[in-house]
Amino acid sequence: MKKSEVILTKYSPLMAVDAKLVGSDGSPTETPRVYSLCRCGESMFKPLCDGSHAQAEFVGEREDSDKPPLEYYEGKEITIVYDRFMCMGAGYCGELEAVFGTHDAPKYDPDAASAAEIIDTIKKCPSGALTYIFNGKHEKDYCRETCIVVEKDGPLHCQGDIELKDDQSSDALLPDADHYTLCRCGGSKKKPLCDGSHETNGFHG
Repeated sequence: MKKSEVILTKYSPLMAVDAKLVGSDGSPTETPRVYSLCRCGESMFKPLCDGSHAQAEFVGEREDSDKPPLEYYEGKEITIVYDRFMCMGAGYCGELEAVFGTHDAPKYDPDAASAAEIIDTIKKCPSGALTYIFNGKHEKDYCRETCIVVEKDGPLHCQGDIELKDDQSSDALLPDADHYTLCRCGGSKKKPLCDGSHETNGFHG
């Protein structure tokens, strides 16, 4: 099987190689083997690039590379593992408020719900910020298919075995998991990774 890759520079769009693209409606999008995805937020043909980054003089340089250590919240049955740098505010954890608290008052209480409930919630986290340790094993790989999924008005969800290559060594910041999210609004301070800026800058696409 060919290796799926996303390749970019500070000034370029995202070049996807041998990566299946799934639209925001859940349907596969027909693409050539190599295709370009917009990350400046200006393309008229989102999620695909139309060259707008050149006119916009887009510079995709990361402003924040300060990745703190992983945080471990150990409970009687399950340990929650939190990669704070990767969090892009998807909000699924807020569905289990007893464990994760709220956006304004977050917490991590692994004994406030069953292990099954916590696992189901963590598996909804698209960025890889949340993983878990259960029965002595760090569970972090649970994507069934390798593909790039477009979130409406949001980032690109890279799922499965997709290698990230760029001139800022962004691969060193990725979670040790088989999923992560890439910015396509152009506003993230953690480029090319998503930091949730699409929620506040009016991005649509």
